[in-house]
Amino acid sequence: MLQANRLTIKDGVTDHTVAGKSGGRKVICSSSTLPVYNDLVSLAKKGNYWAGLIVRGIDGLSSGRLNKDNIYIDQKMSLAYGKGIFHIILPGVTATLKELPNSSYKLQHIKADTNFMELQKRSQEPGLWRVPKNAQELPTFQADGSIFDKDFRPVVIANMASDSPEKVAIATRDDLVNSNSMINNIVNLSGFDLHYTPGDSGIVGLKKAKDALATSKDRKIVKSAMLLANTMFKARNTDGVVWFADWGGSAVLTRALQILNTEKEIKLDNHSIFLNRPTSSPKQAIELAGKIGITPLDKGKNTGLTTKEIKGHILHTDVTRTGIAKAAGFGLATASATIGFAGASLTTGGLVGLAGAMVFVGNSVRAGAKNLKSQKYK
Repeated sequence: MLQANRLTIKDGVTDHTVAGKSGGRKVICSSSTLPVYNDLVSLAKKGNYWAGLIVRGIDGLSSGRLNKDNIYIDQKMSLAYGKGIFHIILPGVTATLKELPNSSYKLQHIKADTNFMELQKRSQEPGLWRVPKNAQELPTFQADGSIFDKDFRPVVIANMASDSPEKVAIATRDDLVNSNSMINNIVNLSGFDLHYTPGDSGIVGLKKAKDALATSKDRKIVKSAMLLANTMFKARNTDGVVWFADWGGSAVLTRALQILNTEKEIKLDNHSIFLNRPTSSPKQAIELAGKIGITPLDKGKNTGLTTKEIKGHILHTDVTRTGIAKAAGFGLATASATIGFAGASLTTGGLVGLAGAMVFVGNSVRAGAKNLKSQKYK
C-alpha cells in the first residue's frame, strides 16, 4: 500500500507530489484534486480495501505503467507533447490524468464513489463473498477482498449474472464439489469463496487488452478483474488455492491474470486453476496462469456442454462466421471440426449449427458431457 502522509495545501502552491518523490515518474495533484486523494489515502491507511486499491493504482503510475499495454488507462485526447490526456479506470473512481512535458503525470480530476463498498454489499458492484459449508446459510460480503486463509481453499469466479450472490453460490456449488473429490471434502468442511460480477448477461469471449474499455460491459469486466487480481495477490501465501472459473468467469480470471502478469515478481506457486465450461480461450488463461506459477487442477478444464446450454447460453450472441471468430478467437476450421460431434453443419447463410457453437469453449467435447447439468443462474 502507498506509504503517503496526509498532505495539506500551502499558500501559493498549486501542485503537490503524491507519488514518485524518491524515484520514477512523479504523480502530482492540483489543489482542487488533492482533498479527494487525501481522503482516499486516509481511508487506505485505516484498512479500507477499496481505497487501498485506488491509492496503489495511482502510485503505480510512477513506475511507468502507462508505457505498457495497460488496461487501466483509456486515452481521451492526444497532445502535441507526451502521450496526452487519459481517464484512469479503477473500481469506484473516475479520474483524469495528463502527461506533462517532463514525463510526470498530473491528476487533474478525481471523483471517488465513497459509496462503492456499500454498492458491493448490495451486490451492485463486483466483490468477494464467503459461502458457508451449509448450503442453507447465506453468503457474506468480504469487504477486504481476502479469501478464507486456509490451505487448499476453493474460490469460484462466477459468470456475470443478474442473479444474487446467494443464487449464484447455490448454482455453482454443484459443479464445484463434483470437479474433484478433495474439493468436495473441503467445501463440506468449510465452504468456499465466490467472486461475484453483477450484470445483465453472461460473458462470451474476451477482447484484447487495448480494446478492454470499449463498452460499459467491458469496463465492468475490467473493474471485476482488478478486484479479483487484488484478491489473488492477497492470497499468494496461502497454499493450494483453487481458482475455479465458471462459464464467463473464465474471462474475468483471464483479465485478472493479465493484470498480475504486468506486476514484477508475483508468484502464486502451489495454486491451481480449473475452467468449468469456459466461454473464453482456455489456452490463454492456462498459459497466463503458468507464467506466475499456477498449475492446472486435474485436466485444467471441463469443456462439455449440453444442448440446452448451447441454446440458452451461447446462442444469445452473434453466431455468424465473423461473430464466432471475434468472440472466441477461434477460426471457423475449429467450428467445423467440432460440428461433427452432433451431426450439425454450416448453413449456406453462414450460420453455425448448434454443435458448432461449441467453438466458444474450445475444439474438444469432454466424454460424458450428457451427464452435465445446465447452468442454473443468469
